[in-house]
Amino acid sequence: MAKKEFLISRWGSFWEYLKKHERHAGVVAILTGFVWDSLTLVRPDRFFENVTVLSYLLISAGGIILLTTFEKKGKIAPTILLMAVPFAFGNLAGGLTVLYGHSGTLEGSFLFFLLLGVFIVGNELLRDRYTRLNFHISVWYFLLLSYIVLVIPIITGSFGDNIFILSSLISLAIVSGFLIILFFLSPRKVIDAIRKTVFSIVAIFASFNVLYFLNIIPPVPLSLREIGIYHTIERADNGNYKVLYEKPDWYLFLRDTSAIFTRVSDEKAYCFSSVFAPVGLTTAIYHRWEYYGADKKKWQTATLVSFPIIGGRESGYRGYSEKLDISAGRWRCSVETERGALIGRTTFGVVESKTTPTLYEKEF
Repeated sequence: MAKKEFLISRWGSFWEYLKKHERHAGVVAILTGFVWDSLTLVRPDRFFENVTVLSYLLISAGGIILLTTFEKKGKIAPTILLMAVPFAFGNLAGGLTVLYGHSGTLEGSFLFFLLLGVFIVGNELLRDRYTRLNFHISVWYFLLLSYIVLVIPIITGSFGDNIFILSSLISLAIVSGFLIILFFLSPRKVIDAIRKTVFSIVAIFASFNVLYFLNIIPPVPLSLREIGIYHTIERADNGNYKVLYEKPDWYLFLRDTSAIFTRVSDEKAYCFSSVFAPVGLTTAIYHRWEYYGADKKKWQTATLVSFPIIGGRESGYRGYSEKLDISAGRWRCSVETERGALIGRTTFGVVESKTTPTLYEKEF
């Protein structure tokens, strides 16, 4: 009996501690969820990833509904419920950061890291119940919109501006339905918060569209698997590619090839990339060769090459372009969509030499 009383006492103390530090517990829940899904989610077209993201969308939506119900009755919500919503938000933010971050662009991941910071500050400062409802719905809609934009191209097998606009409209329909449910559960609470809530939703919708058409948001669900600059590329009998390349310095562990391309005589340079696309999705991508003009102090396009990719290959659809008249200086090869959204790039320097550098061979 003494042992049982001891355990009950310990359990009670634990919940008292959580209640006392509820604000900080929410922050810990967000960070825990963020880290967990960052480690477990990989591909946007897999069943597990989609079930996971949908589950957390439903959990967070259910949590918001329960919080609204408790406040309507004038009751204090349980600590476990107060932690469930930010935990689900954290999981969504972590998972979507990974799925967006696979595009290889800093801009996409930065948006979600910024959002995580907003979560933490919001949980600490936005304590008024009506403000918090607006905050929760706004965060939920941002994450919903981010997911819908990611998954609709996978479902339709299409990619482009029209699909993005369709995805945005679908997200508005879903969040409108969610607001209607909340209104029937607690009309007064929703009416009190509706002006700020609608403003937040419209602002998120507009901002997301502006960021997309400015090519700041990564062109999900496309993602860069590999990119490098090579001396030779030839197709092997087994369908793979055989390449010769200069190895990167040991500390450049994120590069596939050297940051320096040593050009001998009139040698060509090859840009080889592998871009992942979900099963059933076919689209065109571009290799943009640019050099840095010392006179104009900016990057200038030298060559733009397009070719189609077909989704479904685990390591990505492989393709390459070549550049013959590549002069000494700073160069980069960018992988872009048809509208110029960046999927990924590699930057390198070209030096002229009379001596062939040490080259290594591998096969893709």
